[in-house]
Amino acid sequence: MYKVLVVDDDPNVNLFISRLLMKKFHCEVVTAVNGLDGLSKLKEENPEVVFLDVTMPVMNGIETLQAIRGDKNFKNVPIIMLTAVRERDVVGKVMNLGVIDYVLKPLMYDETYVRLKEIFEKIKEMKEEEERERLAEANGEKKEKILIVDTDIEFRENFRKQLENDFKILESDSGAEGLQIFMKEKPKIVCLGENLPLLNERMFAQKIRATRSDSEITIFAIRENTKVTGDDSTLFDCIVNKKDSQSLFSGENN
Repeated sequence: MYKVLVVDDDPNVNLFISRLLMKKFHCEVVTAVNGLDGLSKLKEENPEVVFLDVTMPVMNGIETLQAIRGDKNFKNVPIIMLTAVRERDVVGKVMNLGVIDYVLKPLMYDETYVRLKEIFEKIKEMKEEEERERLAEANGEKKEKILIVDTDIEFRENFRKQLENDFKILESDSGAEGLQIFMKEKPKIVCLGENLPLLNERMFAQKIRATRSDSEITIFAIRENTKVTGDDSTLFDCIVNKKDSQSLFSGENN
């Protein structure tokens, strides 16, 4: 199925994951005992998927993740974190570096099998979407992406219906999930609603500004009240009244 790199300092975890991947998912598996070893194996073996422990000696999972994402050859490889329950908050912090999912320790056979099945379905969908985009781009049919993050499902639905013929619409109802989508899809236009849960619109915009230059991305704040306050002018390119937001893009692709 896939060539997989498993990076964990616990030999029992490496063995458990490896056997499960080979037996149930027909994967070719390579293992590493710490982040430094993992980076070496990454370049030697060129895996399609990486499972990465959070807490390891020599070079921990977060440091390894940052190194992988900083390498142009592996910046898009799917990475899944292996983490203890007490480290779930750590996983939340690294999701904006491109982690697609996580598996909780201690590893129980049935639960881990179900999680891996879900993860590989997600990876399959990602790769199919990448192939569709590649073909669309080759045929000159690639659409500009717009990410809309808003808690109002009716608003998002209307937004999508009005613009999906001209744009690829990405959507979420929370800042945390929206940031994951942003890191994966890399849209150049982002529309942020008000009072987003988990990661509010200001923090969302700050993280975008920290990772992408202002010239690469346009961020719209979608509000009921368009009054500019605080650091709005540095975080957002434009503040748009919610009822006028769809018409803002009507001429973008013409």
